[in-house]
Amino acid sequence: MTDLKERNEHALELLFASDPVLVDVRPAIDVLPGMTKDTVLTSGPPLPWREYTGGQRAGIIGGVRYEELAPTAGDAERLLDRGDVRVAGCHDFGCVGSVAGITTASMPVLVVEDAGSGGRGFCTLFEGAGPGRLNYGVYDDGVQRNLEHLAGVIGPLLGEAVRSVEGGIRLRPIMERALRQGDELHSRNTAASGLFLRALLPALLELDGPRARTLASYLTSDDYFFLRPSMAAAKSMADRMYAADGASIVTAMAFSCKEFGIRVAGLGPRWFRGPLPEYETAGFLPGRGRAEIEAIGGESLITEVCGLGAFAQAAAFPLQAYQGEPEAMVRRNLEMYEITAGEHPSFRIPFLGYRGTPAGIDVARVATTGITPALDVGLAGKGGGQIGAGSFRAPLRPFADAWDALSTIPAP
Repeated sequence: MTDLKERNEHALELLFASDPVLVDVRPAIDVLPGMTKDTVLTSGPPLPWREYTGGQRAGIIGGVRYEELAPTAGDAERLLDRGDVRVAGCHDFGCVGSVAGITTASMPVLVVEDAGSGGRGFCTLFEGAGPGRLNYGVYDDGVQRNLEHLAGVIGPLLGEAVRSVEGGIRLRPIMERALRQGDELHSRNTAASGLFLRALLPALLELDGPRARTLASYLTSDDYFFLRPSMAAAKSMADRMYAADGASIVTAMAFSCKEFGIRVAGLGPRWFRGPLPEYETAGFLPGRGRAEIEAIGGESLITEVCGLGAFAQAAAFPLQAYQGEPEAMVRRNLEMYEITAGEHPSFRIPFLGYRGTPAGIDVARVATTGITPALDVGLAGKGGGQIGAGSFRAPLRPFADAWDALSTIPAP
């Protein structure tokens, strides 16, 4: 195939044929290729350790302490300075991280496998609803106890339940249905979390009473549980597109405390980097405001890569508290069709007459139109913790640079 349109159509065929299935929950060191006890994964195009700042730096240090590699923050920094603990990017391990994305060896991760290709995507478990979480740059006694509970109790219970479901839990039908029930599978996962619980219920009932109640309490504690399965599913879906040689379709978007980056199907694992996303709209927790926003990373944008999140805003009008009035959400969603190569045949938006979501971000279209992807983002505050959520815009430069790079490669 020498025509770009045909190559992009091939990439979309691979994306649309994906069938992500949750097959297990295991400690990261057991399932992430290349993971070691002294590795801390974090969000965004990888940086040298010394360049991580603010909440993302604090999260990395917290990850070192959580693994008991160092007793204090100062000791952890010294290990990192010497290179005795390495910092690496989640995407390089088949993983995606929420906000700062801290992933360490003993943390349980969701194992999502594409039924067709066998490719896998991984993501840590939801830490809970409190604003103070490791992935929001906070590490204290409460965070440590919660992480230990996830690793020692919730992860093993959820893994046991998932493994008992013959064939695993197919996530795509849950995602398709949730879009019809008010979710966009990024900032809103209310319907999807309930549908997941329903799919798991027979396995949950097979657990003895106390263990079933413990797992059910976790799964029903907050509506955001399904964000992590959605992210792992999207990673396994997006990675299929690397098989489309020469395609100009985006396969990853992520940012760190310092910069934003993308990967493209036809350019492999190379990151194209630019400035951080720009704020459009936001809603804040009581007493918090725009002046407190601090970028500490994020890879949940993998959902937008697959036609979800901000590319399905018109399916999730309850999010208008921080994404603007419904009319603005619809305009933003419609604009995304101008920079994508197709429409998803199964992810559909009821308000748009069940039109498929815009899918397959095309760097050529972004570069020529100047329209950049909309992004649904959780907002971290200076000093750590979540302070709200918002709708942002990706910078133009990485897309333009990727298109320039792709244009210089001879067609396959």
